[in-house]
Amino acid sequence: MSNTLPRLGVAAVIKNEIDTLQEWIAFHLAVGVEHFIIADYGSSDGSYAYLHELSRLGLVTLVRLNDGERSSGEPLDYRALLAACPPTLDIVAFIDADEFLLPLDDDSASQDSTSQGSTSQDSSSQDSSSQESSIDTLPENGLRTWLGKIFSDPEVSALALNSACFGSSGERFRGDGLVIERFTRRSYSKFRYNRLYKSVVRPSRVSHFDNERHAALKTGRYVNSKGAPLQLAKEQLGVSRRVCWQGARINHYAVKSVEEFVLGQVLHRTDSTLTSTLTSTLTAAQGEAYFSRFDRNGRECYVAQAWAGRVHLQSLSLPSSSAFAIPFNAPRQSRWRKILASSLSWWQRTRYVFMRSQTAPLEPPITAWKRTWPQQSRLILTQRGVLLQASVSVAGVSLAKDNVRLACTWQEGVTCVFPSHRVDEGGELGDTVHFRLELPVRSGKVGLSALLTTEAGEQCVALETLTLMPDALAQESPASALVGKQGWLFLDQDTNASLYQHLGYICLDHNVIATWVDYAEQLLALTHQVNAKVLMVVAPSKEQVMSDYHPYPKGGTSPVEQVVEALPETFYLYPENLLKAMGDDAYHVTDTHWTQQGAMRATCEVITQLGLAAKNVVESWFAEDQYKTVRVRGDLGSKLSPVRMAPTQRLASFDHRILLRYDNGLPNFGRVMVWENSDALLDQCCLVMGASSSYMMFPFLVRVFQRVVFVHSAGNIDVALVNAVAAQVVLVQTNARFMVRAPQLTWSLQDIILEKIEGISMDDRTLALARSISADHAELASWGLEKWNDCLPSEWFSA
Repeated sequence: MSNTLPRLGVAAVIKNEIDTLQEWIAFHLAVGVEHFIIADYGSSDGSYAYLHELSRLGLVTLVRLNDGERSSGEPLDYRALLAACPPTLDIVAFIDADEFLLPLDDDSASQDSTSQGSTSQDSSSQDSSSQESSIDTLPENGLRTWLGKIFSDPEVSALALNSACFGSSGERFRGDGLVIERFTRRSYSKFRYNRLYKSVVRPSRVSHFDNERHAALKTGRYVNSKGAPLQLAKEQLGVSRRVCWQGARINHYAVKSVEEFVLGQVLHRTDSTLTSTLTSTLTAAQGEAYFSRFDRNGRECYVAQAWAGRVHLQSLSLPSSSAFAIPFNAPRQSRWRKILASSLSWWQRTRYVFMRSQTAPLEPPITAWKRTWPQQSRLILTQRGVLLQASVSVAGVSLAKDNVRLACTWQEGVTCVFPSHRVDEGGELGDTVHFRLELPVRSGKVGLSALLTTEAGEQCVALETLTLMPDALAQESPASALVGKQGWLFLDQDTNASLYQHLGYICLDHNVIATWVDYAEQLLALTHQVNAKVLMVVAPSKEQVMSDYHPYPKGGTSPVEQVVEALPETFYLYPENLLKAMGDDAYHVTDTHWTQQGAMRATCEVITQLGLAAKNVVESWFAEDQYKTVRVRGDLGSKLSPVRMAPTQRLASFDHRILLRYDNGLPNFGRVMVWENSDALLDQCCLVMGASSSYMMFPFLVRVFQRVVFVHSAGNIDVALVNAVAAQVVLVQTNARFMVRAPQLTWSLQDIILEKIEGISMDDRTLALARSISADHAELASWGLEKWNDCLPSEWFSA
């Protein structure tokens, strides 16, 4: 083995593990594993198709096993795994799909060692420091560095890693989140089954495996995680005399929740712990005894949970396993039909396309650029776009964290900067950085560049421009929902790349920022001409305010933060801190938008910032409001199957809809609504050029202003409309995730209405008819809206 970090692989036999397979792969990528050798033993839940997809990406060497390849002696599947180990790997860990190869730093190791013999009363204090660990505090390449030290001794051929058995944490049913997040209670270190170990070996020095835990070596010696000679318990191969958790261990999630354990038995899930050979389904009595034996929850432990952020980030670069899942009660198929189904699953996710690529001349210190996906005639579609897999080699640049990143540009002025997922040091062409990511773009031109951080500063080197033909892809994947902590739902990925905004990947250049500044200046000048007060209200993203519940860690500066930093403070209201102070009441659990209570707080800030009333006076206007608890599914809950619902507070003491005098009923952009309230607190008209978050503000704006005119425009301005309405207050409302583009002041409401009517679907027409409210021409003329009502067909408001 060279002086560089060892190349680490993981080998396993799996059966029907689709529910946790993506997490298992992502976790091991996060801790430094480079390749997987996996034998599938007759999976029927989609696991094989998913592994087949990963094998095409070069992540997995897939071994297909048959029923006849199992024996009661030497595990022949391990012989097949051993034979399939690529020669490029220095060491390979042989583990199971419910086992996680966990690196331990000195602090966590010392906590675990000192916990031996402790009582349950002080269990909450053990391993708790790791609960607060962040991504940035986790050691880079810590596992491979530690393994490099162990295997730096040329006589060491195999390493035995002991288990830490984790119980159900009292969970009866499968919950949301990662396995390493949901199960944080383990057995005491002296639990006898923790003496079972799994082996990390130099494949070339193994003749065979005596069982799935112990390798028979051709030469060299076996050591434990302290580097000392392995001592067996009563000469039992695979069982050590003592438990040793030093530098690393195997976290064994043997049972998970009751539901998952029972379902695992129904699916004939292989288990390798009860006997020395892999076994099939347990009987009911055996299953109950097994669960009782391994459901050990004596000590809290958050060491693995600290890796959740990195695991989520690694998952972003993998195809979604849910797309391959087959319900467990699907009709049984013959083997050839399973293989055919797997092939069809692969084919359906591959698009045969015509793609042009233009490679830029490489500039120092770049020595090589290699793209493996997408290919000239094929690409792989994921939930979030097009899969890109590539590597770049550099010379003379330190490969510290984030020193080499990949910049992707598909929209003018907007750059998405991705970190690497793996680094190889000391290659023939210099150090090589690997990227595997999902481009949130379905067609068009994508520019790729390397961003290098050197002592001289940041350098951008163009690599390649990809052009995907507009007709290359048959369909768009709809935006989906991410399940966060405690069941909170968030946008996964939409046309604004909301997830990448949250991760801090999206950056706006100076031209986009300048466009925003120009927008603000022109809008201020326009409202000054009509003698109106103006304020832009930016609804913060749910991800920003409720980040503690989000499954992915908050990244660096987001586009909305870039924009508001450049705008005049008196021009905008961005109530992020105000909403954070409200806690869970600020946003719906199952919806992207703020709650009515959150909108009420924002409305009070609007009135105060415009100087229309003092803050304590404004708050007193709504102090008597009464709310009731209702269950809503929201725009995120409806994206899941089954639909998710959650309780929220809805205003019960006032209904603004009774004051609605006009509604053209159009869906989203182009909708126009007017409220009249003679009992309003202010004898003024308020024009709202807003977005979806404005709807929650209506119950409060309608009570403040005598007239409220709303146009769904997401901040785009129709100058003619502003002049015609002649409002005293103009509110421009948009959502933070929309701010990758500046709104327009040349926007035409008339054009939008005509386009909507021309292309409206039958369902939208029915919805528009149901909610539309007409007004006579005298009223429309007094509001300044006659021109835009005349765009509608004469029969628009009639059945």
